[in-house]
Amino acid sequence: MRVILVRHGKASKDPQYANDDARPLTKRGQAEVTALAEWLGRAGITVHQIRHSGLLRARQTAEIFAEQIKPAGGVVAVRGLLFDDPVDELPGELALETEPVMLVGHNPFVERLTAALLRAGAAQPPVSFATSSAACLDYVDGYWTVRWVLHRELTGAGSDVGEG
Repeated sequence: MRVILVRHGKASKDPQYANDDARPLTKRGQAEVTALAEWLGRAGITVHQIRHSGLLRARQTAEIFAEQIKPAGGVVAVRGLLFDDPVDELPGELALETEPVMLVGHNPFVERLTAALLRAGAAQPPVSFATSSAACLDYVDGYWTVRWVLHRELTGAGSDVGEG
């Protein structure tokens, strides 16, 4: 089993979005997510389904990934991927998946889930997720291991794109 954990791209901080759920990706966030998704597409990375938290910025991030990796199971909003959602049950649930999946969520959730999967201490997450970052974990012989981590800096995106 394989899971790719993704933190959404940079979201707008414009006060017009008083409702946090409605904050969209910035142009820079879109560019960084697109570069990350294109990188994964060129590398031949595939997943059966992309799941996101339902918040606009996570949905937009998931849709950008879907354009590149075309998951057969589509893009779906699911419960349990928000900032403070519990992670205790997810390692067992993900181990039962039969196809690779991508989860697009938020910090600190993504870092806490990674720590739970790797059975690491909660004080310092084993993987730091900036916006537009991804980590791939494999479940083999009863344990989750890190296969790779990709940070937006490695894709070369966003440096020539403004914040807006």
